[in-house]
Amino acid sequence: MKVAVISHLYPNQSFPAKGTFVRSQYLNIARSIPAQMIVPSVYSIPFTDKWEYTHAPFLSGLEATRIRYLSFPGGRFPRIIKNSLSRALASPMIKTKPDLAHVHWLFPDGLAIPALKAQKLPCVLSIHGSDWYATRNVPVLKQMLRESLVQTDAVLTVGQKLKIDILRDYPDLEEKIHVTYNPVDFDAFHPANSREESLSKVGWRPDVKHILCVANITPVKGVDVLIDAFKKLDRQDVILHIIGNVPDMAYSRQVTRNIRNTRNIKLHAPVSHEEIVTYYQACDFLVLPSRREGFGLSLAEAIACGKPVISTKSGGPEDIVRPENGYLVEPEDVDALVDKMNLLLSDRFGHSSTEIRDSIREIFDSAAITDKTIALYKMILDNQSRL
Repeated sequence: MKVAVISHLYPNQSFPAKGTFVRSQYLNIARSIPAQMIVPSVYSIPFTDKWEYTHAPFLSGLEATRIRYLSFPGGRFPRIIKNSLSRALASPMIKTKPDLAHVHWLFPDGLAIPALKAQKLPCVLSIHGSDWYATRNVPVLKQMLRESLVQTDAVLTVGQKLKIDILRDYPDLEEKIHVTYNPVDFDAFHPANSREESLSKVGWRPDVKHILCVANITPVKGVDVLIDAFKKLDRQDVILHIIGNVPDMAYSRQVTRNIRNTRNIKLHAPVSHEEIVTYYQACDFLVLPSRREGFGLSLAEAIACGKPVISTKSGGPEDIVRPENGYLVEPEDVDALVDKMNLLLSDRFGHSSTEIRDSIREIFDSAAITDKTIALYKMILDNQSRL
């Protein structure tokens, strides 16, 4: 069995934090069965951020293959995008002859599923959240996405809430939709041997508390709410660290101005998946204040490092956060965020790093999720052979 994994979002040397969960899943699968990674990349204006992202070397040599396709800002002209992407994918499929395609993202990658199925190629589609919520009510896309959903052999969602929301619109998918969480490598993400060493590595002061937030500066992530809560916390012995991309939009510019004008908030550029471990180990706890969240990988990774978390009842976090590892509050509830941050800063949480880590290990361990995913591939191919 040979699998082609397809995702336009994939980390590289210039943007090491983009799509790390896709890379983790791909590398885990590739250790068990033959697999190839295909990264559809749009044609773009030279020397822009998009051009750099679509041309930067991958993190490890030739671990993936890029293909080029035509796209338009804001997802306009989706039929042209669909045709261009489908044509671009035809060549590597013919050349390498995979037995199955695992497509990440309903849009744009999922648009190519009907063309892949026309080549008699079984398809698995992973929906991560933003690709569903941002496209489900776009009239020009609706019929094309319905065609992809109907034709795919299995749909994977990264959380229970996302599955429920999809089934509300497409109840006929009930028998082929599965929850498959983003995997966490518990060998790589673990409590620090020395907290002092972790603090030294990231250059953080040992005499204060450190709150961490790993999130892009976009409205859906709710970083503005966290900043308001941090101001209300009003603690001089606490530093808030935010690690994430800053897109060029009015919201991001306002948030970054707010950060610059607020004492004890530090904004950090994204770091690689390997480097982020040390930041989790160095912090006292992590906060993810999302307004909507398909999964919440930073929550699971911080918990694997033995750190408590605070997040919102925004979809994915409800599958991760439980009393043994942290707290959930309502989205945009500043006072509740302040209350829970004060509880964790008071050192009265009452659960050890081992208890925190063990609270999710059985569900999110990468080895178990990889085995489950490969078993699904085999089931689909077995069913196909019987037809």
